[in-house]
This record gives sequence, C-alpha cells and structure tokens, in this order.
Amino acid sequence: NPDAYRAIEGFLDILVTQMSEPSRPRGCLHTNTSLEFPNAPDEVLRIIAERTAGIEGAIYLVLRRAQAEGMLDPKADARALARFYLGVAKGITVLHKVSGDASSLRDVVKVAMSKWPHPEGKWTGASKRDPRV
Repeated sequence: NPDAYRAIEGFLDILVTQMSEPSRPRGCLHTNTSLEFPNAPDEVLRIIAERTAGIEGAIYLVLRRAQAEGMLDPKADARALARFYLGVAKGITVLHKVSGDASSLRDVVKVAMSKWPHPEGKWTGASKRDPRV
C-alpha cells in the first residue's frame, strides 16, 4: 500500500504509460466522447460525469488519508486538490489526443507532483525530487 504521494504519482504515471501504448487510440473513451460527440445522449454524458466524479472521490479519499497520516499539509483543501489532480489526469488525456508525446505528459506529471503541499518541514515521498520545479 503506497503512501498517498506515491499513489497519486503512480496513478498519473500509469495513465501516461497506458496512453503511450501504440495499440491504443489517442486520448481515452471519456475524453474522446466528450470532445468528439458533444451532442451525445444525456445518458452517455451522465455516465461520464458519474465516473469522473468517482475518480475525484477516490483521489479525495487518498488525500484525506495523507492528511491523517501527516503526509499532506492539514491546512490544504483536499477537495480542491482532488479536483486539481483530476484536472491533471484529464489534461493528460487531452494532450495525448493532440500530440501523443509521452515525454511532454511526463513533464506534466513531474510539475503536478511538485505542487504537493507537504506539511511544513516534510518532503515524504519526494525527497529525491527538485522542489524548485
């Protein structure tokens, strides 16, 4: 069971790895449906919205656990952070659809993780990372 920082980083890294599979179409089903089929039936859009909310909820739970374990600043807004990391994940799928460049997607992950609000004086999970990114 990875610490919360590594769990979020792993989620984003796996997303990039999956996006980089040559046999897969660019983007993801949710992104492609939302971008290419804006007049999709309400039922389809509802399913996409529910699944997106589910991802946000899972990220939120990980972040709340991080706060309870002292790995995330207790003053940080866990809901806003969950939405931020969800936005990063969705942005990765859109960027992949546009360019397919895995190295640029890894740059997004690197910068997103550099914004993790560590408790004052703690760099748990990121000790080998450059905090200036």
